[in-house]
Amino acid sequence: MQFLRWLLFRRIRKGGELLGIVRKHYHHQRDVLPAKNLAELEAAMAEYEKVLRSPQTTKAQLRAASDKFEETAHRWLKPYPHAAYRDNFESLLGTVVIIFAFKTFFATPMEIPTGSAQPTYYGITHEDLRDKPGVAFPTGLQRVWERVAKGVSYYEVVAEADGPLEGISEPVKQIGFGKIGLGKKIAIRVGGREYPISFAPEDPPYKLSLIDQNTGRPYKSFFKKGEYIVRCRVVSGDRLFVERLTYNFRKPRRGEYFVFQSTGIPGTTQGTHYIKRLIAMGGEKVRIGDDRHVYIDGKRLEKTDPGFEKIYSFDTNKPAADSQYSGHVNGTVYGAAYRQWFLSVPHGGIAKGDLESSADQSTAFMQSNVGRNFPDEKTVYEVRPNTYLGFGDNTMSSADGRAWGVVPREKVIGKSLFVMWPFTSRWGF
Repeated sequence: MQFLRWLLFRRIRKGGELLGIVRKHYHHQRDVLPAKNLAELEAAMAEYEKVLRSPQTTKAQLRAASDKFEETAHRWLKPYPHAAYRDNFESLLGTVVIIFAFKTFFATPMEIPTGSAQPTYYGITHEDLRDKPGVAFPTGLQRVWERVAKGVSYYEVVAEADGPLEGISEPVKQIGFGKIGLGKKIAIRVGGREYPISFAPEDPPYKLSLIDQNTGRPYKSFFKKGEYIVRCRVVSGDRLFVERLTYNFRKPRRGEYFVFQSTGIPGTTQGTHYIKRLIAMGGEKVRIGDDRHVYIDGKRLEKTDPGFEKIYSFDTNKPAADSQYSGHVNGTVYGAAYRQWFLSVPHGGIAKGDLESSADQSTAFMQSNVGRNFPDEKTVYEVRPNTYLGFGDNTMSSADGRAWGVVPREKVIGKSLFVMWPFTSRWGF
């Protein structure tokens, strides 16, 4: 009954707040107040609470009781210096504690750094547009909207004179406070000149399509006056909440996306978090067929299995492709599909011979990495007890268990929950 009155009547809620404030200050000061003051306050609190809880109390009676109670509190409690600052600090501190508790025990934010989960979750992706001069870049407010709401940035640099690509300066924080940066500035050196770029993306040599991340070689090493050094579109990765509660009560299930800490797992980037779809659990035997399906203890995973509806809905007449649901590939299938894809995408006007050489080197590197544990369809990989095997949905561009193996159970921190940014495309559960 009292809760219903509190819910329906604002005066009851305000009276409860007043009683709570006085009671808090009473407990704070009870070791320094004289016995007479404490007795007066205790009696006043008991009397006021009785009036507050009584269903017969009228609005006028409650107002009079509140005035009398507040007067008694002012008379016997010691005033605090700078009371407004104190209250504001307490409120701020309480908010910070709630945020940290929520982040630690319920949900924590995470940024998808790479494209290994695409098209389910998007990491930082980039498109080289040097061979597509017809693609127009937005300007003015439209460009601001693209960046803020969609996470899409555009970069364009034109060579002012002939010269070789000499390197890129270390990123310098442009806007920020402490370790928190909202943007970084770099400079591309070509033929002794520097071309500054503001608000550069992470890993600018790769994301600006200057250097092949797999081989470390420039896509184009010499630029003529008027040629594009950089002309690309970069899309920021999804920011999502990771739910940390469920796995305290049950184990992850096959087909779920799970998030884990990378520290201590050989072959991964240390000190960060990864997100993968759970493929197999401890004790299971896994192989990847040339049909692009995973087999668990001899049984093929199908699109009818929970979590794999989209992954195995691919067109069998088309090769595996980047950022598309294409099943899962082993090293042999990967090598053939990757070289075909590499030669099909633009690389800034590179000569055919150089492009073929880059394709061979990049394919060899990627095939040996992806196929480390699954080089062909005959290889069977056994998952160790108390570990999980996870793959990315973007089977043509995912560093996952095919390369570095399993994830210990204690490294798992939670499951994907909610995409909070960008707002205009994949926002939501």
